[in-house]
Amino acid sequence: MLAESLPRPGNPLREVARWMFHTARSVLLLPFALWRHARTGHTPERGYQAFVWLFCITSGRLNDLLSRVIARMHPPIAVTGTHGVLGDMDDARARDCAARLRKDGYMVFERALPAETCERLMKFALETPAAVRRMDHEPHDLPRRTALFDAKAPLAVRYDYDTGALLDNADVQALLADPSLLRVVQAYLGCEPVADVLSMWWHTAYHTSPDSGAAQYFHFDLDRIKWLKVFVYLTDVGPDNGPHSFVPGSHRTAGIPSDILRRGYVRLSDEEVYDRYGEQNCKKICGPRGSIIVEDTRGLHKGAHVSGAPRLVLQLQFSNSLFGTSYPDARMSRVVDPGLQALIDKAPQIYRQYR
Repeated sequence: MLAESLPRPGNPLREVARWMFHTARSVLLLPFALWRHARTGHTPERGYQAFVWLFCITSGRLNDLLSRVIARMHPPIAVTGTHGVLGDMDDARARDCAARLRKDGYMVFERALPAETCERLMKFALETPAAVRRMDHEPHDLPRRTALFDAKAPLAVRYDYDTGALLDNADVQALLADPSLLRVVQAYLGCEPVADVLSMWWHTAYHTSPDSGAAQYFHFDLDRIKWLKVFVYLTDVGPDNGPHSFVPGSHRTAGIPSDILRRGYVRLSDEEVYDRYGEQNCKKICGPRGSIIVEDTRGLHKGAHVSGAPRLVLQLQFSNSLFGTSYPDARMSRVVDPGLQALIDKAPQIYRQYR
């Protein structure tokens, strides 16, 4: 969900008055929204808008402050085992990964997911109906459509799989409980994480131009206070297959220019981003099937437009809090992975979004 844009520059006195009003209102609304979320688990929409506003005018410093408080309240748990899809991840290596993430905002692990797991997830994707996402040129009240994905005759730029169906998948459950992922996440967040925002989608070459609804323009995420996303390539991704693109360092405090933040939570053209960072400094991440990208998407990123074969991506997210925007409810109907069941028994708060 996109928050409303911040007021755009205009008459200087009127602009100052706008900023003072919105800032004062946000400062008053946010504590109430945090209290309401702590009591009910629900974030009021106005409180979320206040959160977005204050992120923008503080260049992320508010999030940093809240994250330090959360880290004190919910320290990391002890994770059993070190080996997982990212290799052998002991405490020292996890700290090194967290340091690289704090510096660059992303890490790439090529061929991390075993080929047989990729095959099973691909089979799931081809046999499971997915939601056909509305495109930019289509009306907002377009009825919801679902269909099996057909690479030879796609119906849209993007197809999205149901979160509930993903949650019941054994391979997805194993990733949610993967010790190497959890160790990196905790080292970066500094606290016990919460699993949320699980999704899987196809991007296709249906259009010759990027689609904003398919996240093919640069943007930053702000669904939560602090988080890490885990992107898994389930197809080979080259320059023509819509490689994930990221601006290294833009996730850091004040890493996004204030003139961009003043526009609020909006999509940005390549030209706008290249003008400020330089095209050579914007990383396009190609990789073979099974590659995993771990990323703080508070930085500017996008899925590049597809001109060749379609791209299938699985995404997991771990956050330090569920405060933020709302997503449709999704629940696990069964737990089939023993590692996940063990973690649910040990630290049920990690998976409270889905239980």
